[in-house]
Amino acid sequence: MLPEAHTIPPWRRAIYGLLLAAGALAAPPAPANGPPADPAAERVEWLRAHAVAVRSIEPADEDFSDLMPLAAAIGNARVVQLGEATHGDGSAFLAKARLIRFLHQVMGFDALAWEAGFFDCRDMAAALRGGGPLQEAAALCLYGIWRQSAQVQPTLAYLRATQATGRPMEVVGFDCRVSTESGRKERFPAFVSAFFDRLDPALLSAPERADLAAMSAGLVPKDHWDRPGERHHNRALPKRLIATIDARREELARFAGPREIDFARQSLVSLLAMDRALPADVEAGNADGYSRDTAMAENLLWWLNGPLRERKVIVWAHNFHVFTDAFSPRGPAPGRPHAGSTGRFLEQALGEALYTIGFSAHSGVYRYADAALDEGPVEIEAAPGALEDLLHRTGKPYLFVDFRALPAEHWLRAPLAAGFNFHEPIERDWPRLLDAAFFIDRMEPSAALPPPAARR
Repeated sequence: MLPEAHTIPPWRRAIYGLLLAAGALAAPPAPANGPPADPAAERVEWLRAHAVAVRSIEPADEDFSDLMPLAAAIGNARVVQLGEATHGDGSAFLAKARLIRFLHQVMGFDALAWEAGFFDCRDMAAALRGGGPLQEAAALCLYGIWRQSAQVQPTLAYLRATQATGRPMEVVGFDCRVSTESGRKERFPAFVSAFFDRLDPALLSAPERADLAAMSAGLVPKDHWDRPGERHHNRALPKRLIATIDARREELARFAGPREIDFARQSLVSLLAMDRALPADVEAGNADGYSRDTAMAENLLWWLNGPLRERKVIVWAHNFHVFTDAFSPRGPAPGRPHAGSTGRFLEQALGEALYTIGFSAHSGVYRYADAALDEGPVEIEAAPGALEDLLHRTGKPYLFVDFRALPAEHWLRAPLAAGFNFHEPIERDWPRLLDAAFFIDRMEPSAALPPPAARR
């Protein structure tokens, strides 16, 4: 039996109304007179014959024989993006955990880039290398939607376990936000101050150190959406510090290695990028389309072209961020060169070296593990005729559908409703946005971990 579920929250219902007015949401087919033939039957049979049946989403299942067709589909891709329709999709988190093991053990992927703070995740990676408690490590980087989710713990445990092997997985963040409260208020300002104090303690005055902390703590999108308008930060300070790194790199090299210097510089660049991504007019946005997605793409490409240039990388993010083409009606257009998802910019840079997998489900429930965001359980069910409805009718609990190898005139390349964004039936030409779909027939919600005291 489904748990008691809330209806769609009012704020999200308003967004769907705008999409519907723009023609983005698929309407259900009009009823016909009499019992019509099922026009979807041939499509269901095609999916039954060609989709890859995945045996399990249990992370500990390391018999990867059922996933070997995925290796053929992914081929020589250097970057694999793993999405999720909402940040409350517990079953998707488990499926991603198993895919990460498969990609690491079978296909040689050895780095995980998380949709979390560029600065913060370095501290989490160090804690995982040290073998400490998972929750303490996760609290240094991940948003509560993941660090507080029971279904994310197998991924964290696996990342920690690999550190003691000959093929440890590196963990990085690519979000331009400083993603944790301790990072914003304490760790990031302290890191920047300590870095430049080794060069010259007089470089930063006491008011400037306070300015840096205020800017770091003040660039929180929720606060900005609740209280839009111009933000009064000392933007000249991070710009000056970046210029100092560029001008005095040889001096910095006396106490810091090249990677440390580059990381400090990009941390400041990322701070400025987050500032730019939050325009004063939240409705109009930036005139050229610059957004958090643009800034995240810049950070991710910095990793891929720099410290991770010899690595095969897995990306963990929301489906919306990994889409490789315009999704919003206000997508890329002349005069908006910086508009689009993170995945769009990756695809432009990497081409077929990028492989993107979107996750969706036919029915079930999603729920956020983070108590601060929890709206209660939300019931989902695919629209009649949508991709998830067709996949459900195959009778398989888990399926993988490779879009990349489809012929040009295949029916899956025509606009079709699917629930890749918050499980809402949105009609798109999905192979333009994704290379593959991972289908979960019944979604189980993300389960919040018990409070620390209850875990003792």
